[in-house]
Amino acid sequence: MNLSAKEGGLVARAAVSSLAATIVDGVFYQLMLAFLTRAGTASAYVTAALVGAVAGAVTNFVLNRYWAFRSKGKRIWVQGTQYAVGSLLTLLLLEAFLWFLIEKVGLDARVAWLPAKVVVWIAFSYPFQRVFVFAGAER
Repeated sequence: MNLSAKEGGLVARAAVSSLAATIVDGVFYQLMLAFLTRAGTASAYVTAALVGAVAGAVTNFVLNRYWAFRSKGKRIWVQGTQYAVGSLLTLLLLEAFLWFLIEKVGLDARVAWLPAKVVVWIAFSYPFQRVFVFAGAER
């Protein structure tokens, strides 16, 4: 198998990991939102979003470390901290790109989310994880 095919497999696994994490995030968000709304919790969506984001991040980190990148050369706490920094930077870039697409380009907020997620993942999140967090990943 040539290098391009191996890297393509790595990208595909990372994309599947990201998709799985997004699904987990959404499921936890919806479940927590339903539970907290029934309990009468104020600003239930804020807590639900936080729980969903954490569940999705843990899912993505574990899948990336052990399956997508197969990168266990660093201690888990070091890699986890690097992943958290990358996640925060990804969030900031996503917010900036959403602002641009919504406020400057004029896209509807519901429409802008998917292209913004895809562009930020391709332009920053995947390269950051590949080169920095999970450096030395098996291909």
